[in-house]
Amino acid sequence: MRQAAATDFNVEVEGVGAFRFGRRSMRDEMRVGAEFSRLTEGVEAPTPWLELVAGVIAALKVLTVEAPDGWDVDAMDPLDQDTYDKLLSVHAALRAKEEDFRRSKSKASEKTGQVDGGDTGVLVSP
Repeated sequence: MRQAAATDFNVEVEGVGAFRFGRRSMRDEMRVGAEFSRLTEGVEAPTPWLELVAGVIAALKVLTVEAPDGWDVDAMDPLDQDTYDKLLSVHAALRAKEEDFRRSKSKASEKTGQVDGGDTGVLVSP
């Protein structure tokens, strides 16, 4: 699992438990891509199922700082639908929290800066 940092955040996933994730950086995005490549074993055109599952697992493996007792993606039963339900639920909660960060950032930037004051006329002499 990932080392803890001051930018980590917590997410509670109903029916699964409490997770602590690291805030995604550009380097993390590269790590997710590398893990995706390992999981798909370099397949150039993965099936939609493989792309989805490998993408979810890669993101969770790279960004998870703490997970509920017993959470081990590598040990999950690949033939149990509950495995996929849990993986998708946790990933959806992670992405929702990450989207909150983006919304908060864009709202803050809307509140600062200049406001259109209307037509100020010609700014240079004719």
